[in-house]
Amino acid sequence: MIKNIFQKYNINRTQKVNLNTLLSLFFRGGSILLSFILVPLTINYIKPDIYGVWLTLSSLVGWIAMLDIGIANGLKNKLSESLAANNYSQAKIYVSTSYVIIGLIAIGLVCIYLLFYQLVNWQFVFNAPFIHENKLRDTVSIVAILFLLKFVADIINVVAAAFQMVAVSSFLLFLSNLGITMSVWILTKTTVANLVLLAICLSLIPLIISFIASFILFNTRFKSVKPSLEKVNFSSSKGILSLGWQFFILQIVVVVIFQTDNILISHFFEPKEVTNFNVAYKYYSILAVIFSIILTPYWTAFNEAYFKKEISWIKKSIQKLVKIFLFSLLISLFMIFVSSIFFKMWVGDEINISISLSACLCLYIAIMNWSSIFSNFLNGVGKIRLQVIFAPLVALINILLSIFFIKIIHLDITAIPLANALSLSLGAFLGYIQYKKIINNKAVGIWNK
Repeated sequence: MIKNIFQKYNINRTQKVNLNTLLSLFFRGGSILLSFILVPLTINYIKPDIYGVWLTLSSLVGWIAMLDIGIANGLKNKLSESLAANNYSQAKIYVSTSYVIIGLIAIGLVCIYLLFYQLVNWQFVFNAPFIHENKLRDTVSIVAILFLLKFVADIINVVAAAFQMVAVSSFLLFLSNLGITMSVWILTKTTVANLVLLAICLSLIPLIISFIASFILFNTRFKSVKPSLEKVNFSSSKGILSLGWQFFILQIVVVVIFQTDNILISHFFEPKEVTNFNVAYKYYSILAVIFSIILTPYWTAFNEAYFKKEISWIKKSIQKLVKIFLFSLLISLFMIFVSSIFFKMWVGDEINISISLSACLCLYIAIMNWSSIFSNFLNGVGKIRLQVIFAPLVALINILLSIFFIKIIHLDITAIPLANALSLSLGAFLGYIQYKKIINNKAVGIWNK
């Protein structure tokens, strides 16, 4: 359906961005609704403390995503440039080689895991003595292996983005969430609490959908760049690797800031607090999700516009995004105002969310959204060296601030989003300055790399 919409009309860049945004909002809106239905279903199925362990496991496995050494983002930029130049032969080389590299990484990680997983005390890792060690080990194994397979299958989302069809990713996410929600509902009606069965449902369904989508799309809309072993050429794909390692550094920072929250909360507080934090974050992150939907089509659009030196289009687009950001601030205040009513209706009285946690989460998300406007542009045009240099500092500040707020200031879990917000502020400021320099043709040295 989405393929037909893009093929039927000969639309320009702005129209592609708008179409992607509308389609993504529709499908991601459905995904958000399903995810809100899924939370109470899952909590009631395995209870808040075990659900907190599941969230921590999801965060830990999410670390694996950075181990593609930035190949996916490097592919997105280089593939976009090849498509803009109508160089489909080179595009096919990029896609084919990326699949092989990420496939080899996934196989290597599976082998390493199978060698060492029995040596780890998983009850200690997740601070969960109330779950049997064997059940935890089985759950981790299922999630880790299926995630690594999806690691490879998800390249289809990168290819879709390069074709300026990011709505495909939103559609696949919607199908995944629909399948997951239906399967968990069936579990609640047919079984007692079973973490292993839950792990299978939540990990296997998205993998199946990604594989099916890859098969269909590479034989239809993306046939011109369909991967082939004959097209694998590591020397011709140095551009992906040279750009990829810089994205890899940025991914590490993303993991530290966004994926360590649950682990820090689980160890400094109780696993149930992970549930409280994530319920609140899921509510307020609606703003981040919607903003991300709006931003995502611009990554490859900025790449194409910069490649063709259409600077005025970039300036107008950034101005539009800033206006949307300012409007989002008003929405966040309204969300805080109605939060107590919403939480009670959504998850009942068992989950308690303080106003201070709500305020810190909104501050964190606001800074993240502002920063993402300019990082999206910089990532799209490949000017990320400055981010790479300062990224480790941001990650270090994030962890140190979290520990300082918890151990020295004795804050509750509000310490986590507050530390996130403050550490992201540095990158948000530098990103804005670098954008202004580049767009006004005044960027030199590190500002232009």
